[in-house]
Amino acid sequence: MANTNHNSPRPLLPREEPSDRSRCMNGKHAILITLLILAAPQFALAQDDEEASQGRVWGDYTVQQSVEFGGRVASVSGNQQLYDTLVNLKSGPRLLGQELSMRSMTHSGDLFDNLYLSSFGFGGDPNDVARLRLEKNKWYNFVGLYRRDENFFDFNLFANPLNLNPGIGAALKVNPGGFDPTTMPWFVNSPHLQDITRQMGDFNLTLFPQSAIRFRLGFARNNNAGRLDTTLESPIRTLMTEYDQWRSDRYQFGVDIRLMERTTFSFDQFYEHDKVDPNFRDNNLSFTDSVTGAPIDIGIPLPPSGCTIVRGVTFPGGNVLVTNPKCNIGMFSFSRFGQVRTGIPTSQLSLQSNYFRKLDITASGTYSSGRSDFLNYQEFANSRSGVSLLNATSHTDRVSGNADLGLTYHFNPSWSVSDKFRWLDWRNPGNSNQMGFTCSGTAAPGLTLPNAGCITPDPSNSGFFSTLLAERTLYNTAKVNWAPSRRLSAYLGYRYGRRELTGAIQGDSPTLNSYYLVQDGVPAPLATNNALPANLNITKINEHTGLGGIVLRPKDGWRVNADVELLSADNAFTNISPRHQQRLRANTTYKVNRWASVNGGVHFIETRNDFAESVNASFNPANPNLFPTTGASTVPPAYGHKDHWRYYTLGGSLHPDRRFEFDFGWTYLDQQINSATCVPSTGPTVQATPALCNGFQPGGLPLLLNYQERTNSGFASLTVRPIRRVALSAGYEITSTAGHNDWLLPGGSDGSGLLLMTSDIYGNSPPLPGNPITPCPAPSTTVTGVGCGFAGPFPDAPLSQALNWHKPTAGVAIDVAKGITLKGNYSYYDYNEKETPGLPVVTLPRNFHANTETISLKYAF
Repeated sequence: MANTNHNSPRPLLPREEPSDRSRCMNGKHAILITLLILAAPQFALAQDDEEASQGRVWGDYTVQQSVEFGGRVASVSGNQQLYDTLVNLKSGPRLLGQELSMRSMTHSGDLFDNLYLSSFGFGGDPNDVARLRLEKNKWYNFVGLYRRDENFFDFNLFANPLNLNPGIGAALKVNPGGFDPTTMPWFVNSPHLQDITRQMGDFNLTLFPQSAIRFRLGFARNNNAGRLDTTLESPIRTLMTEYDQWRSDRYQFGVDIRLMERTTFSFDQFYEHDKVDPNFRDNNLSFTDSVTGAPIDIGIPLPPSGCTIVRGVTFPGGNVLVTNPKCNIGMFSFSRFGQVRTGIPTSQLSLQSNYFRKLDITASGTYSSGRSDFLNYQEFANSRSGVSLLNATSHTDRVSGNADLGLTYHFNPSWSVSDKFRWLDWRNPGNSNQMGFTCSGTAAPGLTLPNAGCITPDPSNSGFFSTLLAERTLYNTAKVNWAPSRRLSAYLGYRYGRRELTGAIQGDSPTLNSYYLVQDGVPAPLATNNALPANLNITKINEHTGLGGIVLRPKDGWRVNADVELLSADNAFTNISPRHQQRLRANTTYKVNRWASVNGGVHFIETRNDFAESVNASFNPANPNLFPTTGASTVPPAYGHKDHWRYYTLGGSLHPDRRFEFDFGWTYLDQQINSATCVPSTGPTVQATPALCNGFQPGGLPLLLNYQERTNSGFASLTVRPIRRVALSAGYEITSTAGHNDWLLPGGSDGSGLLLMTSDIYGNSPPLPGNPITPCPAPSTTVTGVGCGFAGPFPDAPLSQALNWHKPTAGVAIDVAKGITLKGNYSYYDYNEKETPGLPVVTLPRNFHANTETISLKYAF
């Protein structure tokens, strides 16, 4: 097995530690010993102060405080990157918790009557939170919240699990030593790694909270900084790294007016300003060019390319790129940057009233008009396939309005009717002005934009594009409510929805990243099989939903509630959106006695969309069913997408007294998706015997996704207090998943056909330039003049991300003195994937297990 502490050769972030972050165990345990020594004097101090935990009187205030200081030791074996993704607890001292409460006994404090301050996680935990609440009777309420989150995500699937085709294994066998995945930068870290720190602050002040007119002020900031990795598709597929800086500021002013009894009118004005500065650089210069001796990027296909599979030259031997006449790959530098600035003002009016004894009214209306500008976009590529420059700017508006009105009329204590209407209307017109240039400079190390000679316009990569996306939605929900007694209540209802989505359907603008309507004043070209009169598509949907629910209380302490929704729609925005959906929720809680309770529930969702016939009727009226109804790939007529989610839950609590507490819970998820689709494929890449899709573009292959997942999750926790000052705790969490995934397996929709992916001898499909296509390895068949046909596309891909997750815990808390509690906690984490035997190892195995031990001292005074 490869070394699990192998680090990525890519540069680290400023002040970033290596990805293994290993520590000497002696140093870790020294932290705990030091904490105990520091805590010893506190024991004697607390024993002399028997009243500390009751709080102290300071002037007009009753003051209570507590602080919990400690340290943690963490040790990891296996995949450190996935541990950081799922757990991310490190060794070191911590402020595990802190609380301060000050309450004025006479409500006559000078600056405040009540103060509450709390925090936890400071000192190195991935999640830090601090809260502050201040109140002055009749004058103000202030609430402040600060959060800091370390969002680390490095679940390495090599960007796409479907890359695990049998050709990789064949390449490793045919050319042993010629390709070693463990030396690649993507072996340890995902090409889509994220290491972002988010700092969020929310601050809200209410003036004159008890008066008829009160004012509200608010400010929120969300700041993100760190590293984002992604992949570039052109001119070569490679790794890009962005050192991200994104900030959003939100300001709020509001006023509430209560001029009538039980009635409040509110007005709020918001303004949000977003600032994003994308800055991508090539972060895969991990090879040496044999011609220039300079660092070069050859991309990340598997294997990278035929020109690197050279006898006598291996990747471990210095990662040297040996060029030959057939090899024309490699990039010396790439950059992409710009500035995005967005402003969104929003106004809102709302009303809440039950001034009339039998009528409840809620209403609100919101209008927003935002503007987003992508300024100074520039993309410069210094590649052997060409030196190019793209400059662009884009502008997008968002105009949005919505309104809600809810009415409930009570005929008597048993009967009432309610109606809620909602309207939403938004549109996003946008445009992009881009200009491409061809450059006279030759790709070389150190070539920069000023000396690249990028002065010749490239008409094929230039233009002014305009687009539009808009939606209008109307919903109305009516209900009849019946509550004849405290033990029974029920309702019946009906919801009607009307949705319209407007958008372009042809033409792809690179910088807009969406379909466009007009280029340089000329409408975008229509597809040859498009029967619509213009390049603007309006999708209209009518939805009808029946609603019902019931609440039963057979006896005191026992409650049963159930809800059902039955939806039918005449259209859908996407082929996996529901045209028919059934939802059923049922839950029950039963309090057996004062110290024991049980609960359980089910939640079923069934969805289907028989889209095949309706979407194909305009393309092929003679045979409207999109999928073949005869031959090796028969699909049921008018069949499209079906899925279901079924949740089952069970839980309970036993708390007979403070000496014994036991809680448990279990959840089971059964998820299944069956979805037919047509995969476009042309040219010699695919050889297929299944019948092709009807009316689809040439080479449309009918394939069926058959995905099933079964997940069991459970927990149990036990707390025992054998003596008054000692509490022992133990717990266990488990998640186990299983299932299958037949997506893109051989044989089309029913498994009886033959589907081959042709590739080079190393499994790259289509063959990479310069790679040999003969002789074909044993797992494949020879396709004369084309390459090697592997059953596929990728039959060796994992059938599912099946895994087992275990987390046992144990803890002890000892009240060593009045107000002093010594705590110790232990957690074990085990992540183990149910791997498919025989898959080639192209990424570091994701399994890991870890131990964390925490010791702390809580002092309340």
